[in-house]
Amino acid sequence: MNLGRSYKIAVREARGLLWSTGGGLIVGTFWAATGLIFTLNLFQFERGIRLAAQQASKLQSGPAGVHINDWVVSQTFDLTGGVLFIFFIPLLTMRAFAEERRTGNLELLMSQPLAGSELLIGKLAGSVLALVSCLSIFLVYGVVLGIVSTPDWTATLVGALGLVLLGILFTSIGTLLSVLTRSPIEAAVLTLGLLLLIVTGPAMMSNGPEWVRGMAEFLSVEGRFRDFSHGVFDLSHVAFFLGSSLLLWAASLRGLDIVRWQG
Repeated sequence: MNLGRSYKIAVREARGLLWSTGGGLIVGTFWAATGLIFTLNLFQFERGIRLAAQQASKLQSGPAGVHINDWVVSQTFDLTGGVLFIFFIPLLTMRAFAEERRTGNLELLMSQPLAGSELLIGKLAGSVLALVSCLSIFLVYGVVLGIVSTPDWTATLVGALGLVLLGILFTSIGTLLSVLTRSPIEAAVLTLGLLLLIVTGPAMMSNGPEWVRGMAEFLSVEGRFRDFSHGVFDLSHVAFFLGSSLLLWAASLRGLDIVRWQG
């Protein structure tokens, strides 16, 4: 396997996603949405400080219970990963393979001395690279946090790691469904539906028998991500996200082999 080929594919894929007209619109919308979430959470934080100060003055004690990580950082991460990613990532991954299959370019690529694993790694890495580039706006939010308050930077970095791991998992899902379809729109709709099911499914299973609740807790992507967003680092969560992404990559590779066999 030649990773140099995968690297070239990844760079080309990321550029296509970020610099195309449609890609620019998607990125701009994502930045606007995260900016709105961050700003609203900042206003809530400021309001919480004022209320805490008023209560403290009545009790003649110092304000307590208001921390910027709880009011702004965790909330911004939760809404970005648990809501925005569900709608944003399907748009990011829908063209990865479905567009290539629709136009016939995939057959041309597969006829070249290029291994399926090289192509898949390049496409997936390109989508992840584009996603991380979109998340770079959070560096600006970090600067703002440092100006207005004193956040727990360790917890903030743990939350950022969780956001990236969640993004890799969701991108792997979108890539798999793009491999299995010929229409980018179909791939996007299927990815959206599956991500909604993954996020909401464990909550619906929580009312079942004890063994069902245990399974729901183990499979809860949202619960594991929420630990990260609240500053809790757990190696088992890291292993879950990376292991699941690897399994999806293997499934995508198998799907690509089937597509090649079918011609």
